Amino acid sequence: MLSRLDIRQRFEGRMWFFQIGMFVLLLILLLRMINLQWLQHEGLMLQAEKNRINVVPILPTRGTITDRFGEGLAVNHVSYRLSMIPERIENMDATIKQLSTMMQWTDRQIKRIQRRIKRSRKDRPALLMDKLTWAQVAPLSARLHRFPGLNIEAGTHRFYPYKELTSHLIGYLSLARSKDLKSGYLRNEYIGRSGLERSFETRLHGTLGSQQEEVDAHGRRIAVLQQSPPTIGGDLRLSLNVRVQQAAAKVMGDRTGAVVVLDVHTGEVLALLSMPGIDTNQFTLGLEQQQWQAWLNDDQRPLLNRTTQAAYPPASTWKLVSSFAGLRHASPLASRSTQCPGFVQLADRKLRCWKRRGHRKVNMRNAIVHSCDVYFYELGDQLGMQHLSDEARAWGFGEATGVPLPPESKGYLAPLMQRLHNGRKRHWYRGETMITAIGQGQTTVTPLQMARFAAAIANGGDILRPHLVAGKKPEIIRHVDIKPEHLKFIQEAMYAVANKPGGTAYYRLRNTPWKIAGKTGTAQVIAMSQNDEHEKDKTPKLDKHKDHAWFMGYAPYDKPKVAFAIIVEHGGHGGSAAGPIAKAIVEELAMQEAKQ
Repeated sequence: MLSRLDIRQRFEGRMWFFQIGMFVLLLILLLRMINLQWLQHEGLMLQAEKNRINVVPILPTRGTITDRFGEGLAVNHVSYRLSMIPERIENMDATIKQLSTMMQWTDRQIKRIQRRIKRSRKDRPALLMDKLTWAQVAPLSARLHRFPGLNIEAGTHRFYPYKELTSHLIGYLSLARSKDLKSGYLRNEYIGRSGLERSFETRLHGTLGSQQEEVDAHGRRIAVLQQSPPTIGGDLRLSLNVRVQQAAAKVMGDRTGAVVVLDVHTGEVLALLSMPGIDTNQFTLGLEQQQWQAWLNDDQRPLLNRTTQAAYPPASTWKLVSSFAGLRHASPLASRSTQCPGFVQLADRKLRCWKRRGHRKVNMRNAIVHSCDVYFYELGDQLGMQHLSDEARAWGFGEATGVPLPPESKGYLAPLMQRLHNGRKRHWYRGETMITAIGQGQTTVTPLQMARFAAAIANGGDILRPHLVAGKKPEIIRHVDIKPEHLKFIQEAMYAVANKPGGTAYYRLRNTPWKIAGKTGTAQVIAMSQNDEHEKDKTPKLDKHKDHAWFMGYAPYDKPKVAFAIIVEHGGHGGSAAGPIAKAIVEELAMQEAKQ
């Protein structure tokens, strides 16, 4: 049994232990208070401020694109967008279910929205829907206080008034992808994906603004504290004349092809038409997968920009290149005549002229006007492939024009050595040179290259860089050294093509407000027997086997202003298929000039 002294000593020991413990706890509390109040004060104040203040980015309004007369080609329509900050949503499934009922979302739309939310940062607005009308958002706007983390904001969306007519030139927008976020874009921003929307993205996009909002503990906005407005994107005025583009498209109809019109002195693009086109509004209004697949699988390839990306055999338009080469190198045939019996005998085969009975006696001028193949077979044989290739490169073929519409095809100029499928090389054959001289064989060019060639003939030999911005200073890539008398000779022959009886375009172009100088071409699509006397007279039964129709040239003949190149796929003869389009272009330009 313990004595009173032992009991007292134990009691005093325990009291001493509790006193020391309380002192230690108070000391820890004091140190913690000092740490919070002094050492971590700034950081904690900043964190508290962040919880109280929410910074919301404000998207800029994209700059518009107009033609040279101010006609809108890419404009902005007022609309509303619905966004969500995911971290402020307590029950995501219930919120999505309520919204889907109010907004009448389909199952596909719900899945698309859920994917967007999943890919977005939890603290950043995720776009749920945009391009909404006020009638669509009004019911939700009245109940927005029930949905903390949701926001409805007024804005704009892109609209293309001319749809298919300018689809390849203007391009389209789409929402930012994961790789775009590394460049500073937000998930709910639209970015240029093709055409001028892509090439001038930096200029058109503008810069983000921001808005500081005071929110309560549930994330509901209490007040707007500060706002930094976004910078509107810069507008873009093009050199394009959309009325000329419309005139060309009207005559083209539902056929497939391309039209390019250039200013012969500045290189300004007045028309850049690729048919068929697509309705690029569907990219911003909600493109369905079925529509995208339909475009991809369409035999007419509506996604292809035929003016810059498609390369075609130049056909008889190439005879102008061969003529320049013959004059430059003083080929014997360039100053003499030859007989065209309708074919050239080459070993055991015949290279035939398009006119089966032949053109009889022809010189270079007649050969251009009547497009005699035999004359140019012989001229190409005299020149050789090297001279033909050098002349083509001098006039800008085999290279990209530099127009700001990537990707751009360079076309193709065949080398003197050919690589076979097994990797071995073989030399170029004589017959290949002869068919190259008439624009068949392996040579291919783009409509834009051909239009630039026509412009160079009209302006005296300046190879221009085509451009699309109105008022931009002309850029001459190089000047082709050609004797004035040689240039005049070719120009007069091109005039006769459209204005003298017997010219391959005379019937269609003899009555135009501006006199046209040009050259037709008929590019063979499928190989036809050269030896069968009757095969060439047969018209292909399928449209896809018909020849491509070319027409290139410039107008007016005496004081050139514009150059053009037109190709109608499977159109048949250049004069009858492509010629009327050239006539429509000239008539529209002449009418516009008369009104000024």
